[in-house]
Amino acid sequence: MTKEQVLTESGLRITQFSILYKLAARGAQTITELSALMAMDRTTLGRNLKLLEQNGWLRYLPGPDRRERLVELTATGRKKLEAAYPLWQGAQRQFESRFGAAHASELRNTLRSVLRTGLNPWGHERTLAETTD
Repeated sequence: MTKEQVLTESGLRITQFSILYKLAARGAQTITELSALMAMDRTTLGRNLKLLEQNGWLRYLPGPDRRERLVELTATGRKKLEAAYPLWQGAQRQFESRFGAAHASELRNTLRSVLRTGLNPWGHERTLAETTD
């Protein structure tokens, strides 16, 4: 069972859970900061934030300047996260028991290293053949 399937019971998708988790751990963030933390483009993040806001799980606040707003977890959002967290922990334990705790740790460290390079790990360069089609 995937983490997405495990979280179905909570009503959250894995990306939504991750956003709430980051906001709970780090406090209010600008969309740019949260986008970098999530390794997610701003458009995709914006779609996810809209759904979370509609459910009352986060809110927007004035940012450090007029160009950007802060995103903050609400009390309702924290309760939603707290309800979903044990489900996520169970999925994490299941993954580590099958993949191995040492391999899981190595995988997380490798992914962190990729993200620290500043490169977009999901970016795709188009080949010359693709541009002439």
